[in-house]
Amino acid sequence: MPVDDAPSTVEALLRTAAAADARDARAVLSRIDGVRLVELVVTQTELAVDEARPRPAGIDAVGDLARAAIEVMGLPQDAALELDDEDLGPPTVTGWELVTVAADELEAATLTVAVPSWTLALVAFVDDTTEDGGIERWAVAAAADGRLVSARITMRDHLGDAELHEAVLTRDPAALGHDATLGAALRASLHDAARGP
Repeated sequence: MPVDDAPSTVEALLRTAAAADARDARAVLSRIDGVRLVELVVTQTELAVDEARPRPAGIDAVGDLARAAIEVMGLPQDAALELDDEDLGPPTVTGWELVTVAADELEAATLTVAVPSWTLALVAFVDDTTEDGGIERWAVAAAADGRLVSARITMRDHLGDAELHEAVLTRDPAALGHDATLGAALRASLHDAARGP
């Protein structure tokens, strides 16, 4: 970047960095096809809750493992991670909790949740109890490249295997039906993170 084009304020520098992070996220997502994206969302949905710490609803993030290791897990920047070569296939990713809320607060949480600019996807979920005492978990996700996913899984308990009952992959929030507003709100949160402060 020429010196004359360098950001002149801290805010401008942060905005430039956020935009670069968002571009990198979209580049990583270009290596994740639709089937793999749905798999990532379902996996994060399944792992969102464990028996030790109930979460009735919440929003999680999915990001590149190497970046998350530094930014979220606190590993030093020079830590050696044995990750897949970028030319060999889909990237290695991980998920983590951003916020836990009551079910009726989920949509409002999209307005205040702190989303890192390098996030690949946001996954929101809410739990219901089935008639036989099992768990029905609904998830809605937005990826940084504009793709949206909704999914419904059931589990006998928090440690049980998840069964996928339905999934939708789209770019049109309306295709998510009653989850359209939540999908659009998650996508807007990613967009705002990419613009920086």
